[in-house]
Amino acid sequence: MSPLFWQYLLGAEMAPAKARDFIASLGPRGLDPIAALRTLPSLTEGERRRLLAVSAEPLERALEAGVWVADAPDYPATAFPETLPPALFAWGNPTALTGPRLAVVGTRRASAYGRAVAQKFAEGCARRGVGIVSGGAVGIDAAAHRGALAAHGRTVAVLAGGLDKLYPSAHRGLFQQMRENGGCLVSQFAVGTPLRDYAFLIRNGTIAALSDGVLVVEAPARSGSLTTAQEAMEQGKPVFVVPATIDHEGFRGSHALIRDGALLVDHPGQIAEVMGWPDPLPEAEPDRPADDPVTSRILAALELEPIALDRIALSTGLDAVELAEALTLLELDGRVLRDGIGYARVP
Repeated sequence: MSPLFWQYLLGAEMAPAKARDFIASLGPRGLDPIAALRTLPSLTEGERRRLLAVSAEPLERALEAGVWVADAPDYPATAFPETLPPALFAWGNPTALTGPRLAVVGTRRASAYGRAVAQKFAEGCARRGVGIVSGGAVGIDAAAHRGALAAHGRTVAVLAGGLDKLYPSAHRGLFQQMRENGGCLVSQFAVGTPLRDYAFLIRNGTIAALSDGVLVVEAPARSGSLTTAQEAMEQGKPVFVVPATIDHEGFRGSHALIRDGALLVDHPGQIAEVMGWPDPLPEAEPDRPADDPVTSRILAALELEPIALDRIALSTGLDAVELAEALTLLELDGRVLRDGIGYARVP
């Protein structure tokens, strides 16, 4: 089938099973597939309205920019066809959809702790050759994509609109970095499709279908990432959850998943053990690079006895958000200890 056919079929936003039945009905009869789609008697009013709104022009521009179609032969072996449309539009490296993959999802309103955890888990799994799948949003998604990139791994962003409607626009640089470093962007929506609220829930199911398992990091009681976890559970895939303190509102949904049977993890190696992924090869663990200026300032300000956060901020001149995020990363790296008083340098 031509990219133009997929543009119209995906533009109608049929249920995956219905789309596959339509393709099967074309058979070897030599029918014009686009004409057959437009005259399909079973089209709902919404499908027909969306189909009429589809344009070929955005597709032409996208193809010139390097967008391609991933259909059944390109689908990952672990994908669940019944939950996916028969094709996706993709932009980037086709090999990003191969090999083992872990979805890393969570809230947009992530804490410094949540972002640091997402980055470290994504980095740890990427060093094992695991692709990181997420939704490209701010918060946990972005931290996961950046963690994979930091490990020189592949990462996939599943978007909730057309590939020419990059959201959020502030992540254009991140998306470009992903595409240029072995990753890709994918969408089950026609090129030119604007963002709509309901599309994010559809996208969340696709994230689960394209992954071997799901890691939930910081999901409040009402969070779209819980949809991804539920889809994964229904598909028989493992769901992992990173916990936090019991009074952390941002983790209410995460802790509910643990009560419902999700696996509590506090290290990427625990996920690798369950999934059967290998340990990182020795050469995949490079020597620790020189500390960046922010890290150097923080470590210079710390002592072997804990120091209160406000004193560290005063010594380093860093704002609270930047300082909290950097300290959390250092804590996860095992270079900083935290107690009720504040933070201390590891001897």
